[in-house]
Amino acid sequence: MTVREIARLAGVSPATVSRYFTGAEFVSDGAAAKISEVIARSGRQEPHRVRRRSGLLALAVPHMRLAFYTEVMKLFMEKVSGYGMQLLFFPICGMDAAQSRAWLGRMKPDGLILLEETDGVPLLEIAKEMEIPVVVCGEALPSAKQATTVHVNDIAAAYEGTRYLLGLGHRNIVFFSNHARGINASYQRISGCSMAMQESGLSFGEPYVRYGELTYENGYRFAHEIVTGGLQFSAIFAFSDEMARGAINALLDLNVRIPQDVSVLGFDDLPLAEQTRPRLTTIHQPLDEFVQQAVDIFFNDPSAMRTREIVLPHSIVERDSCSQKGAEDTGK
Repeated sequence: MTVREIARLAGVSPATVSRYFTGAEFVSDGAAAKISEVIARSGRQEPHRVRRRSGLLALAVPHMRLAFYTEVMKLFMEKVSGYGMQLLFFPICGMDAAQSRAWLGRMKPDGLILLEETDGVPLLEIAKEMEIPVVVCGEALPSAKQATTVHVNDIAAAYEGTRYLLGLGHRNIVFFSNHARGINASYQRISGCSMAMQESGLSFGEPYVRYGELTYENGYRFAHEIVTGGLQFSAIFAFSDEMARGAINALLDLNVRIPQDVSVLGFDDLPLAEQTRPRLTTIHQPLDEFVQQAVDIFFNDPSAMRTREIVLPHSIVERDSCSQKGAEDTGK
């Protein structure tokens, strides 16, 4: 059966049938279903559909406000060139579903990298429909069907971070989190912290949990509010290094000593953790390996369209911002 015969019976153009088999461009679900039905009725086995490789990877960029995203983007730029691939920044902020679908259809990337679950735009569904392999880098998303997720065990990491502060004698710990959406990294970190506190017979909740985007500004604001508001605490566990640095600067501006009066623990182990004074104790995420794993997947298995989970090890990196709660602690 020729391309023209299939096109006539399916009610589509010969060019659409050609695109269906070569993968040169996106073919809508409706047209693909008609072509497949014609082939099935003919009794012939459907030829293997080939997806042409473009050598392009699309990195969905939600925004540039967080240092975590900036660091991951920098690592991707460093890695892809060694594989002979090119990196496209996909500015999803402000795009709707139709615009996202059109952008992906125009660029035809070999793979799509997500750094977080997107609000309002079903990128995972769009990528599946367009047969674009997806790697979610940094979060475990139950909604990521037929995608690979590369992440740390956020529940265990947050649990161990909380246990670390408890082991230093801290009981009044304030947690700086962002809002949980579904079962994302924030939800899992909150779960790990809550578990550790409850195991020690301590409560977990307001006013010892503050929610907001994981920015420097929120870290500064939250720390300023809890000190000036008279909340009794001796440690802060911030869910990003950026937020932890904001908290440190607010405390220092209020003449609170770190770590003598208040210990501060971060999350991510970005380069800024070493640059902060005092140097930041934090939960290490192997971001370089996150990126390496993602690029390897696309380079070695660009047609992968299955659900996989790669969990990488985390650790606590001790520096200067946490200490034992001692007799000189002021109880702030």
